Amino acid sequence: MSGFLSQLRAFDAYTKPLEDFRVKTLIGGTVTLIATIVIILLAVSETASYLRTEIAEQLYVDSTTSDQRVDVNFDITFHKLPCPFITIDVMDVSSDNQDNIQDDIYKVRVDQHGNNMTAPNRIEVNQNKTGGVVEVTTTKCGSCYGALPDGSCCNTCEEVKDAYQMRGWQMNVETVEQCKNDPWVKLMTEYKDEGCRVYGKVQVAKVAGNFHMAPGDPHRTMRAHVHDLHSMDPTRFDCSHTIHHLSFGTHYPGKSYPLDGKQFATGTGVMYQYYVKVVPTQYVKLDHTTDESHQFSVTTHPKKLGQGVSGLPGVFVQYEFSPLMVQYTERRQALSDWLVSLCAIVGGVFTVASLIDSFIYSTQRVIEKKMQMNKLG
Repeated sequence: MSGFLSQLRAFDAYTKPLEDFRVKTLIGGTVTLIATIVIILLAVSETASYLRTEIAEQLYVDSTTSDQRVDVNFDITFHKLPCPFITIDVMDVSSDNQDNIQDDIYKVRVDQHGNNMTAPNRIEVNQNKTGGVVEVTTTKCGSCYGALPDGSCCNTCEEVKDAYQMRGWQMNVETVEQCKNDPWVKLMTEYKDEGCRVYGKVQVAKVAGNFHMAPGDPHRTMRAHVHDLHSMDPTRFDCSHTIHHLSFGTHYPGKSYPLDGKQFATGTGVMYQYYVKVVPTQYVKLDHTTDESHQFSVTTHPKKLGQGVSGLPGVFVQYEFSPLMVQYTERRQALSDWLVSLCAIVGGVFTVASLIDSFIYSTQRVIEKKMQMNKLG
């Protein structure tokens, strides 16, 4: 056994000189201290890198089906458009249309400064549910306001509307005596100087389409989606608003929201259009769970109505889904890689420090010998 141990001793690559022959110098101590500090700093940096989660990005063709539903989350404050006038609709190229959505939608009355007001009782814009208005009982011959020949009588609001429609004129019900009991006129007076905060979510199919928030009673005629403003001038509605939040799908770490906190105020009679490009996104976490979501880019285009420019005041979000999908994957350095890096740091720094110490010590010895020879000479 002792012979084997003696042979094993011959393989020792780390020879140790006797203690009497070891020389400790001030330079050596300084180099060792600096090397130790460098090792600690590099080890801390490597450990921080090991603990840090990196995000790898890959691009794929989106293979999910178009019948998948996507949640659109929103929180928007209309500063000068009262709650009873706002309706929310969804339209898309597959004719999967949703008019006057009520589910998961919440409305809060706000004042001119954006402060919440006491919630009112539920009020319908169209109280009698018939699409008509309350008539004013009158026995005299009401004016047609120039829409019909002299001598013609318009005793109800509907008759005035019909007369204006025959002429192709735009009617302002607020100035017509027969329409003073129109529910919309009453609501406009009752909710004057009020705004509305609308928040919630709608579900849309993964096809091109739009969802919008606009005044009027939505309905369809000849496959067209229209809003009945009850003969009110579209340019009198002020749809200035602040977008507190707008997103497609669920949240994931690092997700950006381009429209959050944006305020748009350009006066009455403006159709605010947002052209949104939606990119399906997967976020794979370290535990291999996956969040299905979407990110988007947006271009804004406000359109001023009136003077031959048709449209509807409100907020219109035109969305289109990209055929490509982005996948983000969380990654962390392997434990074995971290250990190898630590060993490399310790070994490398001590090796370099040893070379520096040897060089300085050898140079110092040479200088000392030359100085001694000069003294002897």
